[in-house]
Amino acid sequence: MLGKTAERSMTLYELLGRMQPRAQQDVFHLADFWSVLEKRGFGPMLALPSFIACTPIGAIPGVPSITGVTILLISLQILLGQRHPWLPEKVMELQCDADQLRSIVEKVKPYAVRIDRFLVPRCFFMRQTVFRSLIALNCMLCGAVMMPLEFIPFMGLIPAFAVLIMAIGMATDDGAVALVGVSVSLLGFVLGFEQLSGILS
Repeated sequence: MLGKTAERSMTLYELLGRMQPRAQQDVFHLADFWSVLEKRGFGPMLALPSFIACTPIGAIPGVPSITGVTILLISLQILLGQRHPWLPEKVMELQCDADQLRSIVEKVKPYAVRIDRFLVPRCFFMRQTVFRSLIALNCMLCGAVMMPLEFIPFMGLIPAFAVLIMAIGMATDDGAVALVGVSVSLLGFVLGFEQLSGILS
């Protein structure tokens, strides 16, 4: 069996709220939010590192690779049926400026309210083991390619954004959105491998 899904569907606005650092925080640590997100299922856990990678914070050297490793490990453990994913201490110590992340989340929230109108529980085939495994496999591959793509400007954004869309689909129980994320990931693989092969040739 795969890991336990979220207790109920979340809205994107609620998901962003759970990612937002508390007002008194100066530094954001992944570990601070892990226990909260873990209780809500794998979707929110995948959404956090992919969201960070899609923000200006993701332009900081090393961040795409760390978030990519995080996505890879979480996705792998979904495939292995782990109920409580484990991450290395180095990954749990991932930190960034809390004010910057808080500001980004605040700016995105108004758009999240609009997007939430279109996010509804549907396409429940995604709950079946085979489809959840395919989504997890896609997320795992996206996390893996984010590491080499860090050296190509902006290319790492595509797999990170694909994981974010798939994670939102998982968190909100919207299988149609998750499939959109799968499509974006396939595009990212094609473009990414073209860029990497061009560098290596």
